[in-house]
This record gives sequence, C-alpha cells and structure tokens, in this order.
Amino acid sequence: MKFNKIAKLVSLACGGVAALSMPAHSVEADTDKNVERIEVTGSRLKRVDMEGANPVTTITADDMATAGFSTVGDALRASTLNSFGSYGGTSNNSWSSQATIQLKGADASHTLTLLNGKRMAKSPVLGGGATNINTIPTAAVERIEILSDGASAIYGTDAIAGVINIILKKDFEGVEVKLRAEEPDADGGGDNHSASFTGGLSSDKGNLMFTIEHFKKSGILFADRPYTAAHVKDGEDPSDFRSWIGLSQTGRTIDMGPNGGWEYQTPFTNAGLDCKDVYGDNFTGPLNDSNYAGETSCAYDYTKAAYNDVDQERTSTLINYSYELSDDIQLTARAYWASNKTTDVSAPIPGYIVFPQAMPAYTTAEGLDLRAVPEGGAMLYRFDTAGNRVRESTDNIYDFLVGLDGTTDSFDWNASVSYNKYDVFKWGTGYQLIGATTDLVGAWNDDTNAFEGWDPRDPNSEMPGGATANSDARLTSSALEIDGGLSFELFELAGGSTGLYVGASYREEELDSQVDALDEAGLIAGGSGGAGGSGDRDVKAVFMEMAFPILDNLEVNLAARYDDYSDFGGTFNPQVSVRYNVLEPLLLRASWGTGFRAPTLEDLNQSTSVGYNNVTNYLKCYEDGLGIDGCSIVDNVPVSIERNENLGPEESESYNFGMVWDITDNFNMTMDYWSLETTGLIGSLNNSEITRTQAELWKAADDAGQPRPDVSAIYPGTSISQNGAGKLTAMTNVLQNIGLSERQGIDTKFAATFDSEVGEFKLGLAWSHYLKYTNSSPEAGVQTISRNWSGTQDYPDDRVNFTANYLLGDHSVYYQADYVDHQSTTDTNDDGSRYEIDSVIYHTLSYSYATPWRSTVSAGINNLTDEDPRFDAYGGYNGSIYDIIGRSYWVSYTQTF
Repeated sequence: MKFNKIAKLVSLACGGVAALSMPAHSVEADTDKNVERIEVTGSRLKRVDMEGANPVTTITADDMATAGFSTVGDALRASTLNSFGSYGGTSNNSWSSQATIQLKGADASHTLTLLNGKRMAKSPVLGGGATNINTIPTAAVERIEILSDGASAIYGTDAIAGVINIILKKDFEGVEVKLRAEEPDADGGGDNHSASFTGGLSSDKGNLMFTIEHFKKSGILFADRPYTAAHVKDGEDPSDFRSWIGLSQTGRTIDMGPNGGWEYQTPFTNAGLDCKDVYGDNFTGPLNDSNYAGETSCAYDYTKAAYNDVDQERTSTLINYSYELSDDIQLTARAYWASNKTTDVSAPIPGYIVFPQAMPAYTTAEGLDLRAVPEGGAMLYRFDTAGNRVRESTDNIYDFLVGLDGTTDSFDWNASVSYNKYDVFKWGTGYQLIGATTDLVGAWNDDTNAFEGWDPRDPNSEMPGGATANSDARLTSSALEIDGGLSFELFELAGGSTGLYVGASYREEELDSQVDALDEAGLIAGGSGGAGGSGDRDVKAVFMEMAFPILDNLEVNLAARYDDYSDFGGTFNPQVSVRYNVLEPLLLRASWGTGFRAPTLEDLNQSTSVGYNNVTNYLKCYEDGLGIDGCSIVDNVPVSIERNENLGPEESESYNFGMVWDITDNFNMTMDYWSLETTGLIGSLNNSEITRTQAELWKAADDAGQPRPDVSAIYPGTSISQNGAGKLTAMTNVLQNIGLSERQGIDTKFAATFDSEVGEFKLGLAWSHYLKYTNSSPEAGVQTISRNWSGTQDYPDDRVNFTANYLLGDHSVYYQADYVDHQSTTDTNDDGSRYEIDSVIYHTLSYSYATPWRSTVSAGINNLTDEDPRFDAYGGYNGSIYDIIGRSYWVSYTQTF
C-alpha cells in the first residue's frame, strides 16, 4: 500500500522534544503477508501502517535522555502540545505532590493518560479527575505516544483534548544501571539525583523486565531566586513598606484599634533598634507606610521561609512480563508500585491576635521598651515561634494488570483485568487553631508589678501550648476494570480487508477523601478545609471500530462507544476519520468526533462546607427600587457549598484536518489544523451571580405579571434566604454544568536528516500555533462568551521547539531551543503604552559518548543562557509556563551488561 512509505519516514516529524530517531514500533511493510501489525494510540485495530488518520507524536526514551529531562513529567510538560503550560508540583498548595499535562491548553482532566494502553491510576488529590505524571519511572519507559485529537469513541471519559500513552520496555535483555545528577548554577535548592536498575530476560516464549528507580529533588526557597526574593522595587524608597515585594505587615505589628485610631505601629519604641535585631533575620523594619502617614510596622520576609518548589523523593518499581502460552495465546502481566514523598514548606501562619484587655507599656528584662496598646487593640502576628508550616505528602500508587491476547483462524481476541489504587496521606504541622491564641495572652499583675503569661510583643516571652495544631488528610482512589474484545476481517474492498473491532468493559471506581475533624469544621488556620467526600460507581461500556480500505490510497474509519455510569447515566460518542494518499509522498487526513468527561466522584460526593462570604444583595436593591445594575448593598452571608448529584458530563466536539508530506527521502513535514469545542463544563458559581439571577427573575416576572420563579429554576440546587428586612441570611451553592469553551490551533512539524563524510545531521522543528481560545461566564443566568484570549497573558500564541543533533561514530552533540511567545496584557507602562510580557527562548546543549565497554556518558547544560521567567507588570510570573531552576548542569552514566 502507498501508506507504507509515509510510515517509514513519518517518524522524522514525531515529537516536540527531540523527534529524530526511528520509533521502535515503526514497521516497513513488504510483500510478505506475515508482516507485523501494530496497535497505535488512537485505535484498537492493529495495522501495518504506523501513520493513521489521527495525529500521533512520539517521544522516545533516548529523546528524553538527550534533551536533559530528569522525569517523564518534565518531558511531557515541555511539549509544544502542552500549549499554555501545566502544573508541575510547585509549593504552598494542596497539589504540591502532583504534576499534570494539559493538551491544547484544556483542563488537565481533559487529557487521558494510559500505561501500555490501559488507564493509569487517577490521583485523589486531583479529585480523581487526572493522573499525576510525577510517579512514572523514567528507566522503564520505551516511548511516549501523544494523540493530539479527541478519542472518547475509543477510550471513553477524559479523552477530550487527547491521550498520553506511556509505553514500557518489553524486549529488554541484560542489565542496565543508570546514574544521573543535576545541579543548578544558582545557590540554593533545585538539584536532583536519580539512580535506576533495569534487568531483563528473554526467550523464544516470552520476556521479563524489572525496573527500580530512585529519584530525589531538593526544594527551592523563594529567597533562593532574585526575582522571588524580597526586594525593593526599582528606584523606590526602601524605608517604605509599599516599595517592597515579598514582605507582609503581618510580622510583628500592633493594630491600635478603635481607641488608637486604627494605626499600625511597631511593638517596641526603642530608638536605634530594628526589627531584625529584636525578632530575628526574617523581619524587616521599622518600615513607614506612604499610604498612612505616621504608621510603622515590623514586616515579615516570608520568602526566606517558604518554598517555591518542593522537596521530592520517589521510589518506583515495575515488573513487566509476557509469555506465549501457546502459538495462539500470549499472557501479559504487569505490576507497578511507586512511593512519592513530597515536603512542602510554607511560611508560618499569619495571625491576628485580639488583645482581651489593654496592654501596658513596660520595659522587659532584656531592655526592650514595649509600646502600650489601648483596649480594643490587636496584633498582626507571624507565628514563627511555632515553626514553618510543613506538609508531608506520601503518595503510594499500586497498579496491576493481567491480560491475554489470542488468535484464531477467524478472529483475534483480547481480555484483561486491571486494578489500580492511589493512596495519599498528608501530615501537616505548624498550623494554628483559629481564635485559640487570644485566650493564651497574659495580663499585667498589679500585685507583682509584672506582666504574667504570654506577651506577643516580647520576643523572649514563650507562647504556651494549646494553639498549635496539625492539618492532616487521607485520600484514596481505586479502579477495577475488566475489558475484552474481538477483531475480525469482514470482507474485501479495493484497498484490502475491512477490519472490525468490537469490545466491552466494566469498571468500578471508588473515592474516599477525608480530613481531620478540626479541618473539616474549618477551625485550622491555613489548613486543608473540607474533605472531598466519599463515593463509588460502576461504568459499563460497549464500543466498536471499523476500518474501510475503500481504495489502495483511501481509508475511512468509524468508531463509536456507549458508556453507562451508575451515578449520572449514559453517553454515546461517535468518531469518523479519513486518510487519503493524494500522491505517494503526500497523505491527507481528517477526523471528527464527540467526547465527554464524566463528573468525578469528588464532584458528585464532596462534603458540605460552610463559610462566610461577602455577597451583593441584588434582591434588596431591586425591592427598594434602587435598580439591579450598580447595586452596592453587600451582606456577609453563611454560604453552604453542597454536592450536586444531578451533574451531567462535560461534552465536546472536535475535528482535525492535516497532512503528512515526504518532500524528499530525507525531509518530512506534518501540519494539522484542529478545533475543540466543549460545553457543560463543571464549575462554581459566583455567589453574587446567584442573587443577581434571582433579582432578574423577579423583575421579569413582575413586568409580565407572573408569579416569581425561584433561582433554582436556572441554577438547580441553589437557594437564597432573607429575613424580614431583606437582609441575606443564608445561601446554598453547588457545582453546575455552566461553562463553554472553543479552541482552535495549528500544529506543524518539520524534520530532516543529512549524511555527510563528517557525520550525520538531524534537524527537527515543532511549532504549535493557537488561533482561538474563548470561554464563558454566566451573567444574570445568561452565558456570556469572552473575547479571544489567545496571545494574552498566560495564553501564548506560539510554542516552538527546534532540535539539532550531530552524530559522528560514538559521539553525539545535541542542541535544543524552546520558544514561548510574548503575551499582551491590559496593564499600561508609564508612557501609556500597553505592557507586554516578553517572549523567551530556553537553550539546551548536551554531549554523549558511547564507550567501547557498553556504557554511555552524557553531560549537558539546561537553560544555557540562564533565562529568568518573563514577568507581568507587577513582577509576577506563570510557573506553569516558565522555568524557575535557571541554568543547570547535568551528567549521566549508563552501563549495560
């Protein structure tokens, strides 16, 4: 078939990382009828030709090693297909142990991650909606296939934006030991080290592969990088608190209260003393406040205490086994375990201590003159006396699979059972019980003429126990799946045999997310908050796929899948794709399909939580004749956030048009235009949107002389309560299927190889260009479509990856450039022009030598020119897009026996 030349050379265009080596699964077809058929991500039908009607990018293990990536997650997040970046495990949040990928800039839950074609364990930290790609052992990976097209008709839920299929080594024989170390140029953390051992046995009947890998990375303090360390803005006054970035007035600062004019003042009055001398190295001041003349404060430098990137240590092991039970039946078994320990350090809790009585002025035994505080005063207090907030997260992932693949004279068949479980335990120390500190404050004793008990103003007064608390959580998700299918050749067409695959699956899912009782009650300052709840469900699915080789150069593929969920119902998703060789070197392809994401078990079962929020009271404005627009009446209301058992799936429609062109035997390109529309996106309503919608419903009903409808008619599950005066007294809010989005883009790849007398040259270019990104927000019950966000802040238009590899005998020199486009903002410069976030290019350079004793020595420099992130008008940056490590040097040694 004419597709086969395309299959041979299409690998030149694979990969946004280093896509220049022939994938292990590429097959050159010939006239032998027994040529191997392979299964490519995006189809269950095995084919001779690698390149199908859907775009698949391949990243090999060699690509990752050559480009200097220390983890699978780093390689995936660097892909140009990860359009707007994705979360990589930064600190100071409950996700610090996680890393995700977001194909096409869509939500992480819209990218499905597979391990050898089967679903990987979903992380309960992510609500069971996405996979933590931080847990995969790099040494066990043979390649990664990225399907950048919707595939719910093949795989079911989550495959809206695309599919990541991590394919493990199988035919490995011998022993391989690999050591790797990476050190940043900058002082502080960010170094990482890894070691792996891989062993494999092969025979005529089967093979066995075993891998164990240990990885360790040190955290980075905010103070370890100049752009996140506390600093004075260019040209501004260092004695003014407003001139600083990275300081908080909640350090040691007195709030004089209503009887003291609400002024902020330092707790001491000694002339010549600064806050660092009194309270420690992390305090700065006294600082003035240009916004409030005469005020002073001892500010806290939280950048010296808080991590910007976390400590991480991971051990993972994997066994992959296959055996031919007979000439027609093959057994596959896999066992995978990973333990990922993350330590996230946040600055000590900022607190507000209300003094139970006036605090007198006096001189401590150390000579510190304490400022008097009138009755009603308080103190902005940083609880560094209780230590930093430290949250240790231990993730344990278990994944087991047993499968059979068989062949008969009439059909091929497969069946498998898989089970995965993801356990997380979070142990948090250094937290505070809300309100407990006020009860611990001492008082002046007139009889002894001394202050007795704890005085927060005095650095030598020890805080008693009773206010410090833990913030702990336990989360578990699991899935058991049984699936199988049959593959037939039905009848002959002009281009060959028509293929049919039919299959079915059954899956049980469980989620249990619990926090300690004090956190659940909202009594821990800076804690986890409410739990994700507990729930379970089962999913039944039937699916089919057909390939029609209508002509020798034209193939049409049909796929369809029906999924039935026990908690929300069923969904049907079809897909149609076509590939057509216009000429032997030119392949055109197109696809259309629908997709869905089921609401997660956390979405459907989250525990009820109650918090007080400021909500605009549009109802009272309307009733009092003040009008709805411009309403300024705000009430502080207890809002109950409850589960919504009536959530439906998020749904999508996608299409793709592309080409693969072998311009010459050594020069290849692909180009794909894609579009993705999603509806029913699950999200939270703004509380004031609920009251505004209710007011608009009242107005419309009153104008029509009809009974007033309840807001739950527009937003099911919501409610509003008022007292007789019209004041809001309670509200209920739930998740809703309320969002819309539309995305369009073009993905282009070029690749070339050149042989010469002085060596071989390989060049590659991957370019992802975003054309359109719009989303929606509800306004008075009506969905309002946004402007096109593409090219604006956090949504770069273009991501480009260029690679060049020079090979001469046992030597290899590699260069890579990664470009992130500039972004417009709504901020202005001093001259009135629009502020723009600059573009950036990251450079990587590496060298490898294959020694005569079956080893490989590699060394490289990542971020060669030591590029900082690109900053917005206020000095902030997007950590999902930009590198915070800076220039780093790495070396690796691989020995094979």
